[in-house]
Amino acid sequence: MGTKRVGLARTQALIQNLKRELTMGGTKLVGEKHKVTSVTANTTLSAADSGTLYVFTDAAATITLPDSGGGGIIGVTYRFVSTFQGTGQKVVCTDTTNEDMVGVLLAGDNDDDNASKAWVALVADAFASINMNSVAQGRPGSQFTVTNVAADRWLVEGVVIQSGGSEATPFATT
Repeated sequence: MGTKRVGLARTQALIQNLKRELTMGGTKLVGEKHKVTSVTANTTLSAADSGTLYVFTDAAATITLPDSGGGGIIGVTYRFVSTFQGTGQKVVCTDTTNEDMVGVLLAGDNDDDNASKAWVALVADAFASINMNSVAQGRPGSQFTVTNVAADRWLVEGVVIQSGGSEATPFATT
């Protein structure tokens, strides 16, 4: 028996063939739980925290998103919900000069069940944070998701509950 040599190109081709997608065909995952983190103080997120639900359980805390300027974290996503009336709850981009939030937060006015609004964030607005500082910006039960979709670009989608008669956009530039 002789030895069989495999060249570098053939070895690379064999390794590439090992990369496969797993088709579940309707299989259900049972017992799966989302990671949930309670926020009571200022917190800085990393890409490794992607997929976590952050719950504001205190009136004031700032959550800082990782810098997306390099384009290496496209696809990371975070969910946020407030369970405590905010006086300084905030989710902010690391680089408030270059990073922008785009998307829409739908709002329901709990003073008037027939009133609804959409707070829109466009690139031209240069919004870099979402703030829930009063009932006019967001009451407990407000929730939203941010996903990095490109370098310096975060997609925002969610629902805020507002009241007080002078409802205001939760989006801000700083």
